[in-house]
Amino acid sequence: MTMHDARRPTSLGVLSAGCIVAFCMTGALPADAEYASPLPEATEQPELSGESWDSAVLAHNPEHAIIRYDLDRFVEHLGDRESEEDNVIVLETDILFEANSWELPDSAADKIEELVADVPDGAAVEITGHTDSRPVNDSFDFDNQELSEKRADAVAAVLETERSDFELSVEGLGDSEPAETEDPEEPGTLAANRRVEIYYED
Repeated sequence: MTMHDARRPTSLGVLSAGCIVAFCMTGALPADAEYASPLPEATEQPELSGESWDSAVLAHNPEHAIIRYDLDRFVEHLGDRESEEDNVIVLETDILFEANSWELPDSAADKIEELVADVPDGAAVEITGHTDSRPVNDSFDFDNQELSEKRADAVAAVLETERSDFELSVEGLGDSEPAETEDPEEPGTLAANRRVEIYYED
Protein backbone atom coordinates (compact mmCIF):
# COMPACT_ATOMS: atom_id res chain seq x y z
CA MET A 1 0.00 0.00 0.00
CA THR A 2 1.37 3.44 -0.94
CA MET A 3 1.15 6.56 1.19
CA HIS A 4 -1.29 8.02 -1.33
CA ASP A 5 -3.65 5.06 -0.85
CA ALA A 6 -3.45 5.33 2.90
CA ARG A 7 -4.62 8.95 2.80
CA ARG A 8 -7.69 8.25 0.59
CA PRO A 9 -10.09 7.23 3.44
CA THR A 10 -9.11 10.29 5.39
CA SER A 11 -9.96 12.53 2.47
CA LEU A 12 -13.35 10.86 2.03
CA GLY A 13 -14.08 11.32 5.72
CA VAL A 14 -13.27 14.99 5.56
CA LEU A 15 -15.54 15.40 2.54
CA SER A 16 -18.44 13.64 4.28
CA ALA A 17 -18.02 15.75 7.40
CA GLY A 18 -18.08 18.87 5.27
CA CYS A 19 -21.38 17.85 3.67
CA ILE A 20 -22.95 17.23 7.08
CA VAL A 21 -21.83 20.63 8.37
CA ALA A 22 -23.18 22.30 5.23
CA PHE A 23 -26.56 20.57 5.68
CA CYS A 24 -26.81 21.62 9.33
CA MET A 25 -26.00 25.24 8.51
CA THR A 26 -28.20 25.61 5.44
CA GLY A 27 -30.90 23.06 6.09
CA ALA A 28 -30.50 21.71 2.54
CA LEU A 29 -28.58 18.96 0.85
CA PRO A 30 -25.96 19.80 -1.78
CA ALA A 31 -27.32 20.74 -5.16
CA ASP A 32 -26.48 17.37 -6.71
CA ALA A 33 -28.55 15.50 -4.06
CA GLU A 34 -32.12 16.17 -5.26
CA TYR A 35 -33.96 14.58 -2.37
CA ALA A 36 -36.09 17.59 -1.35
CA SER A 37 -39.29 18.25 -3.31
CA PRO A 38 -39.95 21.89 -4.25
CA LEU A 39 -42.40 23.82 -2.06
CA PRO A 40 -45.77 24.58 -3.66
CA GLU A 41 -46.30 28.10 -4.80
CA ALA A 42 -48.63 30.23 -2.66
CA THR A 43 -52.04 30.80 -4.19
CA GLU A 44 -54.23 33.80 -3.63
CA GLN A 45 -57.33 33.24 -1.44
CA PRO A 46 -60.62 34.14 -3.14
CA GLU A 47 -62.45 37.12 -1.79
CA LEU A 48 -65.64 36.33 0.16
CA SER A 49 -68.69 38.05 -1.22
CA GLY A 50 -71.60 39.20 0.90
CA GLU A 51 -73.60 36.16 -0.16
CA SER A 52 -70.75 33.88 0.93
CA TRP A 53 -70.67 35.47 4.35
CA ASP A 54 -74.44 35.18 4.71
CA SER A 55 -74.39 31.47 3.87
CA ALA A 56 -71.58 30.90 6.37
CA VAL A 57 -73.43 32.51 9.30
CA LEU A 58 -75.87 30.31 11.25
CA ALA A 59 -78.61 32.41 12.77
CA HIS A 60 -79.80 31.09 16.16
CA ASN A 61 -83.42 31.69 17.06
CA PRO A 62 -83.85 31.22 20.84
CA GLU A 63 -87.59 30.67 20.34
CA HIS A 64 -86.79 27.34 18.73
CA ALA A 65 -84.73 26.24 21.73
CA ILE A 66 -87.41 26.93 24.36
CA ILE A 67 -89.54 24.04 25.52
CA ARG A 68 -92.78 25.60 26.63
CA TYR A 69 -94.80 23.96 29.38
CA ASP A 70 -98.38 23.70 28.17
CA LEU A 71 -100.85 22.47 30.80
CA ASP A 72 -103.46 21.72 28.15
CA ARG A 73 -101.23 18.98 26.74
CA PHE A 74 -101.12 17.17 30.10
CA VAL A 75 -104.71 17.59 31.27
CA GLU A 76 -105.69 14.42 29.41
CA HIS A 77 -103.75 12.47 32.07
CA LEU A 78 -105.68 14.11 34.89
CA GLY A 79 -107.26 11.57 37.23
CA ASP A 80 -104.93 8.72 36.21
CA ARG A 81 -103.89 8.30 39.82
CA GLU A 82 -106.07 5.74 41.54
CA SER A 83 -107.50 6.24 45.01
CA GLU A 84 -107.89 3.57 47.68
CA GLU A 85 -111.57 4.53 47.82
CA ASP A 86 -113.86 4.03 44.85
CA ASN A 87 -115.81 7.19 45.52
CA VAL A 88 -112.81 9.55 45.53
CA ILE A 89 -111.43 11.19 42.38
CA VAL A 90 -107.88 12.51 42.76
CA LEU A 91 -106.85 15.48 40.63
CA GLU A 92 -103.07 15.91 40.51
CA THR A 93 -102.44 19.62 40.89
CA ASP A 94 -99.05 19.37 39.14
CA ILE A 95 -101.08 18.61 36.01
CA LEU A 96 -104.00 20.88 36.75
CA PHE A 97 -102.21 24.07 37.84
CA GLU A 98 -98.95 25.88 37.32
CA ALA A 99 -96.75 26.23 40.41
CA ASN A 100 -98.25 28.54 43.05
CA SER A 101 -101.31 29.19 40.89
CA TRP A 102 -104.99 28.30 40.95
CA GLU A 103 -105.78 29.26 37.35
CA LEU A 104 -107.19 26.32 35.40
CA PRO A 105 -106.14 25.68 31.78
CA ASP A 106 -108.84 25.95 29.11
CA SER A 107 -109.17 22.19 28.66
CA ALA A 108 -109.62 21.44 32.38
CA ALA A 109 -113.41 21.88 32.47
CA ASP A 110 -114.10 19.19 29.88
CA LYS A 111 -111.73 16.75 31.58
CA ILE A 112 -113.21 17.32 35.05
CA GLU A 113 -116.71 16.88 33.66
CA GLU A 114 -115.60 13.60 32.10
CA LEU A 115 -114.14 12.37 35.41
CA VAL A 116 -117.37 12.98 37.32
CA ALA A 117 -119.63 11.52 34.64
CA ASP A 118 -120.36 8.43 36.76
CA VAL A 119 -121.17 10.38 39.93
CA PRO A 120 -124.91 9.99 40.64
CA ASP A 121 -127.21 12.90 39.95
CA GLY A 122 -127.82 15.08 42.99
CA ALA A 123 -124.91 13.53 44.91
CA ALA A 124 -123.34 15.31 47.86
CA VAL A 125 -119.82 16.16 46.71
CA GLU A 126 -116.93 17.34 48.87
CA ILE A 127 -113.99 19.08 47.25
CA THR A 128 -110.80 19.37 49.29
CA GLY A 129 -107.54 21.03 48.31
CA HIS A 130 -104.18 19.76 49.58
CA THR A 131 -100.54 20.86 49.31
CA ASP A 132 -97.18 19.46 50.30
CA SER A 133 -95.38 20.72 53.40
CA ARG A 134 -92.91 23.01 51.66
CA PRO A 135 -93.75 26.64 52.41
CA VAL A 136 -94.75 28.97 49.59
CA ASN A 137 -91.96 31.27 48.45
CA ASP A 138 -91.84 34.61 50.29
CA SER A 139 -92.35 36.45 47.01
CA PHE A 140 -96.04 35.41 47.11
CA ASP A 141 -98.61 36.91 49.47
CA PHE A 142 -100.35 33.62 50.35
CA ASP A 143 -99.49 30.40 52.13
CA ASN A 144 -100.23 26.72 51.56
CA GLN A 145 -103.55 26.96 53.34
CA GLU A 146 -104.85 29.68 51.06
CA LEU A 147 -103.39 27.97 48.01
CA SER A 148 -105.27 24.78 48.82
CA GLU A 149 -108.50 26.76 49.30
CA LYS A 150 -108.14 28.63 46.01
CA ARG A 151 -107.48 25.43 44.08
CA ALA A 152 -110.47 23.69 45.63
CA ASP A 153 -112.62 26.72 44.75
CA ALA A 154 -111.40 26.59 41.13
CA VAL A 155 -112.48 22.96 40.76
CA ALA A 156 -115.79 23.68 42.51
CA ALA A 157 -116.49 26.51 40.05
CA VAL A 158 -116.20 24.03 37.18
CA LEU A 159 -118.57 21.57 38.84
CA GLU A 160 -121.10 24.30 39.60
CA THR A 161 -121.26 24.98 35.87
CA GLU A 162 -120.96 21.46 34.47
CA ARG A 163 -122.90 19.60 37.19
CA SER A 164 -125.26 22.01 38.82
CA ASP A 165 -127.14 19.05 40.32
CA PHE A 166 -124.36 18.40 42.83
CA GLU A 167 -124.61 19.54 46.45
CA LEU A 168 -121.12 20.96 46.86
CA SER A 169 -118.99 21.62 49.92
CA VAL A 170 -115.51 23.06 49.49
CA GLU A 171 -112.53 23.10 51.86
CA GLY A 172 -108.79 23.72 51.77
CA LEU A 173 -106.66 21.63 54.13
CA GLY A 174 -103.16 22.86 53.28
CA ASP A 175 -100.61 20.19 54.22
CA SER A 176 -102.56 18.84 57.22
CA GLU A 177 -103.66 15.58 55.56
CA PRO A 178 -100.82 14.17 53.43
CA ALA A 179 -101.52 11.20 51.20
CA GLU A 180 -97.93 9.97 51.61
CA THR A 181 -95.08 10.48 54.05
CA GLU A 182 -92.79 13.01 52.45
CA ASP A 183 -89.16 12.27 51.71
CA PRO A 184 -87.14 15.22 50.31
CA GLU A 185 -85.01 12.76 48.35
CA GLU A 186 -88.12 11.30 46.72
CA PRO A 187 -89.91 14.17 44.89
CA GLY A 188 -92.80 11.86 44.04
CA THR A 189 -93.85 11.74 47.69
CA LEU A 190 -94.30 15.51 47.71
CA ALA A 191 -96.09 15.51 44.37
CA ALA A 192 -98.57 12.93 45.69
CA ASN A 193 -99.63 15.38 48.40
CA ARG A 194 -100.30 18.22 45.96
CA ARG A 195 -103.84 17.35 44.93
CA VAL A 196 -107.52 18.21 44.87
CA GLU A 197 -109.86 15.40 45.89
CA ILE A 198 -113.48 15.03 44.86
CA TYR A 199 -115.34 12.84 47.31
CA TYR A 200 -118.94 11.84 46.68
CA GLU A 201 -121.51 9.67 48.40
CA ASP A 202 -122.96 6.74 46.47
